[in-house]
Amino acid sequence: MKDTTTAVKKAAAEATKAAAEAAKAAKDTATSVTASPSASASSTASSAKTPYPCPTYDAKALAAATTEGGIPLLPDDPWTLNTSLLTLTGLNYAGIVEVKTYSGTIKKVLKFTASTVDIKDLQQTILGPGTAKTHVDARSGSTSTIRNGTVTMYTESLKGNLFGLIPVTFTPDSPPPVNVPVAFFTNATVIQAGQFGGTLTVPGMHLYNSGT
Repeated sequence: MKDTTTAVKKAAAEATKAAAEAAKAAKDTATSVTASPSASASSTASSAKTPYPCPTYDAKALAAATTEGGIPLLPDDPWTLNTSLLTLTGLNYAGIVEVKTYSGTIKKVLKFTASTVDIKDLQQTILGPGTAKTHVDARSGSTSTIRNGTVTMYTESLKGNLFGLIPVTFTPDSPPPVNVPVAFFTNATVIQAGQFGGTLTVPGMHLYNSGT
């Protein structure tokens, strides 16, 4: 756990430094640019040297979960997001909380908030009713965004390569070992119990159904 915490802190510092240097360069050249998550991933990954282990089971944090108030009942089935690059800024990990679904089931989830979210190659799958599935896909190569307010995420699982190089799977049984203000994950799969806030923009959105 100590090695993982140190690795995440180091990678977060490098990512923040890379972003600051990019912003300074843009200002110095008086060029108007839009920050690219891919560019940030590349600059951070180039400085990486060694992969690190995932965090381990945290019984104390799991037992300390409290019931989340002020939100509606959540769907019984979570929805799944797949993305080649997930970038979260203004990020805060608020710990493990308990949420209730329509059927009355109580489940433990990770609570995150973020000020902006960028999702490259968005593919979202929603289960139900029954075995039917609803799919939302963005145009290949595009970046979907969530803006205009704080995004609150109740996450069952977040799997991917943290900062492009540290393979992790965050769950209530294996929560993030440290809180960082910015993070990105390559080849990410996110299982969400629920999500609130912000405005989602999906370029070239393709909505379709499968299953019965």
